[in-house]
Amino acid sequence: MPIHDVGYRGWNGKKTSPMTRWTIITTSGIRLAAKSKWVRRMLFVAWLPVLYWGLGFFFVEKAIATSAPDNEVVSELQETFDVQVNANPTHLAIQQQLRNQFASAPHADKLADAFESGDTARIRNDVWRWLLMVFFRYPQALLILFLIGAVAPSLISRDLRSRAFLVYFSRPIGKLEYIFGKLCIPAAYMIAVSTLPALALYCFAIMMSPDVTVIMNTWDIPIRIVIASLSLVIPTASLALMLSSLTQESRYANFSWFAVWALGHGAFQAIRTGISAQMMKLPDDPNVIEATENWRLVSLYNCLGDIQEFIFGFQSFPDVWKAFAVLGGVTLFSLFTLYRRVSAPIQV
Repeated sequence: MPIHDVGYRGWNGKKTSPMTRWTIITTSGIRLAAKSKWVRRMLFVAWLPVLYWGLGFFFVEKAIATSAPDNEVVSELQETFDVQVNANPTHLAIQQQLRNQFASAPHADKLADAFESGDTARIRNDVWRWLLMVFFRYPQALLILFLIGAVAPSLISRDLRSRAFLVYFSRPIGKLEYIFGKLCIPAAYMIAVSTLPALALYCFAIMMSPDVTVIMNTWDIPIRIVIASLSLVIPTASLALMLSSLTQESRYANFSWFAVWALGHGAFQAIRTGISAQMMKLPDDPNVIEATENWRLVSLYNCLGDIQEFIFGFQSFPDVWKAFAVLGGVTLFSLFTLYRRVSAPIQV
């Protein structure tokens, strides 16, 4: 090629919209992460709890659909359980079981109150929300911890090590587009193992219901699922990418990711154990109870759990505003640090 032909030339191919440039980064990152056998296995395992929770929805609908016995049985159960006369006897038995066997489960007492009311619409809405809240907080939260630990640590650190910024920013891609495209990679995997299974459970519960009119009583649940997913995705994806941007070695970012969650939750459990021992001596001391609640904030896992309980309607905002403040601060700090780290290689 003659030397005078070397230089910038016009692009005659098809141009994409500036609003979709970040999708190239996202789709490439998703495909690259999906090559890992461990990532594919965790995606498969993440859907297994759906089978167990599906049985829960099935038995709940069977219990709701059970007809009430005659008035003599109602009176006998009223004397046994000491509850309202208009409650369904089957509901009373479930209520008593909830109070006795599921006392350690979060907010099981509120489910017992719902069954005590005898209102089918309230029972269905409360139980569905509770099952989905527990689904988000326990099995999916643990799986997301390991899944993001396998996907996110190398997303920025690999670019720092290989100097891939020179390739990215030589194209018409800005820093914000780059950051948003990277954030969508762990977000897509979290949606795949939290939002989609939860919506699938909701659809299954609708099919198990007697008619589609139950949608009118549970219309808020899909909205709660989406909001709970966002409350999980935004802070965790921001934190994971910030840790990835702080080092060129993916293994250090991976270790930091697990250390943040394990040390925070471990510290809270250790402190709670000590406070519980003190509460045995001073069970009614309000300062001891308040200290227990304040130390929950050192655990990001508990902060996320409290916010999800609020989203699904089992907590009030005055009880969880501190958790909102902690996760909001973590998110803003992570995004600010991530932006500074991404801007550093191209600053003159």
